[in-house]
Amino acid sequence: MARVLQEAHDALVQGGAGVAALLAAPDRIIAMARNTIQATGDMTDHAEMVLLHRVGKQLRTMNDEQRRTLSVYVTLEPCLMCGSALSFVGIKRIVYAALAEDANAEQMIVRNLTLAKINDQLVRGPFILVPGVRRGEGQALLLQMGKAAGTTADLET
Repeated sequence: MARVLQEAHDALVQGGAGVAALLAAPDRIIAMARNTIQATGDMTDHAEMVLLHRVGKQLRTMNDEQRRTLSVYVTLEPCLMCGSALSFVGIKRIVYAALAEDANAEQMIVRNLTLAKINDQLVRGPFILVPGVRRGEGQALLLQMGKAAGTTADLET
């Protein structure tokens, strides 16, 4: 988690969004990515999606059992788009710092619908969710971006 938090902090310092994701096998880091929405203008370029695009060919060479051993570490709980993509690929473990509820409404797609709440409904089976790891640091990133809960009151009412 330290590596992905540092990547997110570095992105903020460089003028980007402070969200990053890391894909790890049990014995090594496979890849890391940042949210690139500001750079590309593509609203779907969340860190998890950039990560999956970066490792797509590698994931295709793995069998289902190998993909199930992978973990994604991310600074913010994955949204429904990213969670769906991770499930579709067959990744089973997601570790994240800030929770969806830590972000303001601007960051959410559906209020009160979190990955934890839909986890048991995923067709490809539930994730192993490890929420809140170094949560305070994830919340601090959201605050620095102006994306923390309470920072966009007009959207939360």
